[in-house]
Amino acid sequence: MKGCRVDYFLTTKISWNDTNRFPYETFYWEGIDGTRVFAHFNTTHCWPEPKALIEQLEGRGSGNYLQNKNVSKKRLVAYGFGDGGGGPEAKMIEMARRVKDLDGCPRAEHVNVGQFMTELEKECINPPVYKGELYLELHRATLTNQHRIKRNNRKAELALRDLEFLTVRKAVAEGAVAEDANIRPLMETLLVNQFHDILPGTCIAKAHDQCYSEMEDLLEKAGKMIDDTVSTTPEENALTVVNTLGFDRDEIIYIDGFQGKVPVDKNLIIQRVQNVHGKDQLCIANLHLPSMGARTIEFEEGEMPSDNGGSAFTYEGDVLTTPFAKVTFAADGTIESFIDTRVNRELRGKGLPLNTFLMAEDVPSSWDNWDIDADCQMKFKACAKLVKREVVSDGKVQFRIRSTYKLSEKSTIVQDMVFYSTTPRVDFETIIDWKDKHRFLKVDFDTTIMTNFARHEIQFGHSLKPTTRNNSLEQAMFEVLNHKFTDLSETRYGVALLNDCKYGISVEGSDMRLSLHKGGCRPDPRGDEGVHECVYSFLPHIGGFSAENVVLPAYSLNSRPIVKAGRADFESFAKVNSSNIIIETVKCCEENQRAFVMRLYESEGTFTRTKVTLDRVPVSVEITNMLEETLESMDAAQTFELVFRPFEIKTVKIGY
Repeated sequence: MKGCRVDYFLTTKISWNDTNRFPYETFYWEGIDGTRVFAHFNTTHCWPEPKALIEQLEGRGSGNYLQNKNVSKKRLVAYGFGDGGGGPEAKMIEMARRVKDLDGCPRAEHVNVGQFMTELEKECINPPVYKGELYLELHRATLTNQHRIKRNNRKAELALRDLEFLTVRKAVAEGAVAEDANIRPLMETLLVNQFHDILPGTCIAKAHDQCYSEMEDLLEKAGKMIDDTVSTTPEENALTVVNTLGFDRDEIIYIDGFQGKVPVDKNLIIQRVQNVHGKDQLCIANLHLPSMGARTIEFEEGEMPSDNGGSAFTYEGDVLTTPFAKVTFAADGTIESFIDTRVNRELRGKGLPLNTFLMAEDVPSSWDNWDIDADCQMKFKACAKLVKREVVSDGKVQFRIRSTYKLSEKSTIVQDMVFYSTTPRVDFETIIDWKDKHRFLKVDFDTTIMTNFARHEIQFGHSLKPTTRNNSLEQAMFEVLNHKFTDLSETRYGVALLNDCKYGISVEGSDMRLSLHKGGCRPDPRGDEGVHECVYSFLPHIGGFSAENVVLPAYSLNSRPIVKAGRADFESFAKVNSSNIIIETVKCCEENQRAFVMRLYESEGTFTRTKVTLDRVPVSVEITNMLEETLESMDAAQTFELVFRPFEIKTVKIGY
């Protein structure tokens, strides 16, 4: 907010909490990087009458009143009907005129919000500081409801990010103006579909259907534009692999086709695999991709050996041995034991086996698609019955087990559990055929990690949430937000749960339960029926939480390299020498010119100096705010240094 010159924050939402009363109405809100904005909690849904004003300021007859009159005796009262749809009536306006100066009633007058906040900040006395998330103890289901909307949102954000970067890279290479006129309509579509109630999945059926259509059209157009923007020289036996992320990657990639051909580079590890959709692909590991760069793979005539060139895995009975772990499966296909053989540590906790599917009756007392009631946590039971299980791929790169589960009389899951020879990460590629209503589905990973806090990714960083339930505040946070990861770490070891399109999770003690699906039926009566897919990953890591251990793998899971026929090697467009500094965005300037904007942030929560290296000497380098207004100029060097506070976001404008 401060980076966009927003100085004030005002909401009524936190007064809706279902368990705890927030302690302040007027305060400074401090974010994870130490930045503060002045905040005030107003009231809504009322008449501007003496009774309402007395209640909301003095507390007589109401629980929602000014608690901190030593800070300020003022409060903003937004009167009228509805959440903004109905507005005030003429008789309300007349009532507001009469209470301007009435004996026995708080004095009231019309004022605009900006003027009110400016005067309130000047007049208030020693306002308190609240640091951390303003957690709403309500509407927790909006993190999960309507899977298709959530997945399209994640995929669209990443597609437009890739498109922006590739558009800038092409313009710089050609010496042309970085122009984004063709991207802006897609960005507008994304932003419209992030509106309340669309992204929360709390619309009527017609609005949900429109969201599906618009977002899937966006993804199709963005995909075509990305393909058009990546220019390659046609070559029959070559493929270009583009890394759009701002760090080097030794990546596993999947290629359709190329039957009867193998890579010329014998350092690459290859295997024919079958994905969860039953499609045959060539899987290639050990491909080193430079930060925001591309590499070409050359192919020659050749056939894969029938045994995929041998296996990096041993599977005997119910025990799978990988280069990283010894895994024992239960009769139902869940993971009974997971021993990290690098440190000889058991990761399966005292509770349910790892990757246990849980289902609960989900009938909240109100706001069906919005809410999860606290008692829902006590209803979760292991629900999956194994129908079929088989090994579908075994070779030098991966070991893939396909399982079919019956979740209920109506719903099923087909899931590939994928182990790798080059990473300890285990992927769970999942297809859910959902036909249940008023049921909530989670997947459980109960671990042996001992920590009182979990890290949950948010925009430009992560938040720490207690894993304990010591008081009513902690008890109310039974369902919380995560973006691409949630991590449990001790100082020298940890486990992360990554995902490619999920947002809700519950963590208690060492137990992580990722929310997969919710069958709410109001206002959309269909209960989110349909065939849905997602990927989540179990990632053990030696060492505590760090960018290398968690943040970068989460980005890699979500942003797969772009593969295109032909040749187009290019080196790093930009790179940093500190792994905890993330190049989140490379985009055209809002005022299109021969310049681009790079937005970076610090991801671990630690002070950092880093060097940024470009692929050429720039004409200018400027530090701007998020509105791209210049704050300071730097020397125009190919390598320059930036200094970050913990979680700080920096925006750099680079002319060429």
